[in-house]
Amino acid sequence: MTLFSIKESEDFLLAEQFIAPHEETCVFLASHIRKHQEKLFFILKTEGTKGTDPSSSSSPNKKEILGLIYLDSSLFHCIPNPNLINGEELARLIKLNQKHKIKCISGEAQTCEFLLRALMPNQGLPYQTNHYKLMTVEKVQSPNQELANDDQIIRCTEDDMERLFPIQKQYLKEEVAPFGKTVTDAEVSIGLRQTLKNQLCLAICSDGEYVAKANTNAIGINWIQLGGIYTSPLYRRNGYAWQLISAICRRTGKAGKKAALFVKDINIPAIELYKKLGFRDSGLYEIAYF
Repeated sequence: MTLFSIKESEDFLLAEQFIAPHEETCVFLASHIRKHQEKLFFILKTEGTKGTDPSSSSSPNKKEILGLIYLDSSLFHCIPNPNLINGEELARLIKLNQKHKIKCISGEAQTCEFLLRALMPNQGLPYQTNHYKLMTVEKVQSPNQELANDDQIIRCTEDDMERLFPIQKQYLKEEVAPFGKTVTDAEVSIGLRQTLKNQLCLAICSDGEYVAKANTNAIGINWIQLGGIYTSPLYRRNGYAWQLISAICRRTGKAGKKAALFVKDINIPAIELYKKLGFRDSGLYEIAYF
């Protein structure tokens, strides 16, 4: 087994073909393939010299591919059948090729558990693992109520940073930050600016204030991943999340893309809302933090 660094156009095309049946579980990974970005590796079952130098192995073919990973401070993965992979050998190859300490592993739950076991000698145990339901939809149901007369949906840009900052910080504190971690203003600003620059972000303005938001977290090949869905407590039960999700899905649906999201498995109100919108359970998802 070896890791093969994806660099050439034909390799990115092969990666698209490999990930297509599983893309809803790994939209972030697909977004990097779509943009031909670095830090992507095939897991190959070929014999021979180990490492990532393309010269150590001929260009892969689809039959050789066991999986696909993005390897940085975060590890994202698409490994359809972990039983075909030697976990100890994969851990050795990851350690050989990683340039940064892995701070989190994110993706389909069964494969996450496989990777956590394989990497435990190098990484130790995660200090927190969040468990989610993966939910998907092809066409979102239309909202069951109209916006109030003075409410409006805004397509956000970097000019909206200041107005979005308070609800983005609250969202990160409540929904994203690992237990015990303080969310700093700098982290909020950096992440929000990246979202506004690279993703589709919508907000609802009510009484001159931004009170709800939603955005894409990743735009893949055939799927988008929704995230950042948050409504200020005083404005909940107005159907704002439904309005925003529907608006995003209408826009991305015109490009033929379906939508996926993951929601904490204990967040029953959110799960029930997504089901009303037409989302269905499509598996389990995990994020493990080191």
